[in-house]
Amino acid sequence: MTFVSVGNGTQPFSRLLDAVLSVVSQLPQPVVVQHGNSPFKGIGCISLPFIEMEEFIHYLEEAELLIVHAGAGSIIHAIQAGKVPVVMPRLAKHGEIVDNHQLEFARALAETGKIVVVEKPGDLEDAASEALRWQKKALSLNEAPRITGLIGAVLREYAKGVEK
Repeated sequence: MTFVSVGNGTQPFSRLLDAVLSVVSQLPQPVVVQHGNSPFKGIGCISLPFIEMEEFIHYLEEAELLIVHAGAGSIIHAIQAGKVPVVMPRLAKHGEIVDNHQLEFARALAETGKIVVVEKPGDLEDAASEALRWQKKALSLNEAPRITGLIGAVLREYAKGVEK
């Protein structure tokens, strides 16, 4: 199963959803898409606008492949579930978010090798294949606290830059 989540942001994230639709037949099936405020009629997908946290965690744990926006909560939960998510940051230039903090966060975290970042929709298929390969060597559950601390450090460092 593939689980895709755009989170609960008020801005649509059609760029990610269109990228998923372009490769839906190559993804582990079924494909469950939490599309939030983005209009979405995904042929070949199970479409859910919003879900409760318990359901979100269930899909994270059951998924063979995760494709998520670069929200800190989504990434932290994915890593805690022992997954290697494909992460597409929302970008300000597309009206998907107010600034590029998701891009900065995703790039910083990608350097740890814990996520696969995809910035261009056309690169999603390769990123998904890479994440599936990495998933075979995924973090053990007892590594999650260490990576959670690392994410906290990255967020604190980012916050220092924002305050300036």
